[in-house]
Amino acid sequence: MSSGNTDLRPGHQTKQLVIDTANFYMEGVGREGISRTALAAQTREIGQAQRRIQDGSSAGLNAEFAALNLAHEMPAQLPQIRAMASDLARHQDVLVVGIGGSSLGAKALQQAVAPQTPLAGTPRLHFVENIDPYFLQGLLSSLDAGSTAVLCISKSGGTIETVVQYLVLRDWLVRQLGGKNAIRHQWVITDPKRGWLRELAERDGLPSLPVPPQVGGRYSVLSAVGLVPLAVIGVDIEALLQGAADNAARCADADVTANPALEIAALCVLLDTRRSKRTAVMMPYVNRLQLFVDWYCQLWAESLGKWDRARPGSTPAGTLPVRAMGAVDQHSQLQMYLESRHDKFFTFIELETCEYDLPVPLDGFDARHFPFLSGRGLAEVIDAEFRATRQVITDAGHPNMTIRLPVLNADVLGQLIDLYQRATIYAGLLYGINPLDQPSVEIGKRLAIDYLRGTPR
Repeated sequence: MSSGNTDLRPGHQTKQLVIDTANFYMEGVGREGISRTALAAQTREIGQAQRRIQDGSSAGLNAEFAALNLAHEMPAQLPQIRAMASDLARHQDVLVVGIGGSSLGAKALQQAVAPQTPLAGTPRLHFVENIDPYFLQGLLSSLDAGSTAVLCISKSGGTIETVVQYLVLRDWLVRQLGGKNAIRHQWVITDPKRGWLRELAERDGLPSLPVPPQVGGRYSVLSAVGLVPLAVIGVDIEALLQGAADNAARCADADVTANPALEIAALCVLLDTRRSKRTAVMMPYVNRLQLFVDWYCQLWAESLGKWDRARPGSTPAGTLPVRAMGAVDQHSQLQMYLESRHDKFFTFIELETCEYDLPVPLDGFDARHFPFLSGRGLAEVIDAEFRATRQVITDAGHPNMTIRLPVLNADVLGQLIDLYQRATIYAGLLYGINPLDQPSVEIGKRLAIDYLRGTPR
């Protein structure tokens, strides 16, 4: 696959993701895979999808697919982002109030690349997501309001789960600190012009940053939505954007053999429509990617799980994303994968270089029982577990691909984020649906409000 380079950082050198799709094809996995001929037959549709991306990305942050431009557009806003992060970082605890795309990306990246031992003086991030009063009460009982900052994030400015939790937190700050002092502990990221949260920020003079109007929540991690919380804890947000920009350059070609995002999208759609593979399992062999897979699951499910409303009665699109964790879920899900229906395909993620390794210590007694562990470390053991699982999945006839991360850092995660945002949008276009909306979710939101009004239909 070809690679491009768009340097946001002088002297920057990219360590690229290695993307191995061989086991998605028939020559890798047998008759359950996709033939090269079947992929070639989609050349016209694939070319149309690439042109749609190019046309829909040509107007910067005003473009239809503005999310794919964030890596190039956000560096201009880094001074404001860093300024807000610096103000937040003066506090001991920072509460990030948001749900779904307003929090999951930052939360996933914190788990993946934040230092194992936090730097001295780095605040603690708390993600306030689900409306569980037990959790929120327990959190507030452990905090000092005087050293706590509240960052409220909502693209629409009216997400009901975020609104009610923010109102509780604002009231807590007022009761603890008084109204004027409470103002100095609140920050906002929302639509630049519309919504309750934007009006509130202007009324109370709350420091705020915009979510680009054309960027939906689940695509917003490379905007202020994700960059501010990550900057608070010292993540290299410039490297994150650089990695995304590098992957965007890598995915500029209409030829699937030179554009990994386009190849992944086309193969996933064909596995669904030609081979009835309805379940997409992502299985990293890296603990720190657990929440990244949650981020992927929201992105893939909310973007693709829908039908073409212009064609009543059309077959619903999309595959169900499922998280599995290697090696843990070899002991909980693998039996189902190996002996159940052939309705699945798999994505494995492995890490080429571990920052740490621990040797397996053996005395004479242990060595007699486990001679194959002699001279081994934990990194070698989990690598063997990964290779064995991939082999049995392949031998069972399940299509699979592998993404190999050279290292686990902000640059590489930026590449991975852009890869999957781009592949998701490509897949939506190939299905013939809008990958940017979520109409059925909106129905549920309106119905919840009807229940609160006491007028459910």
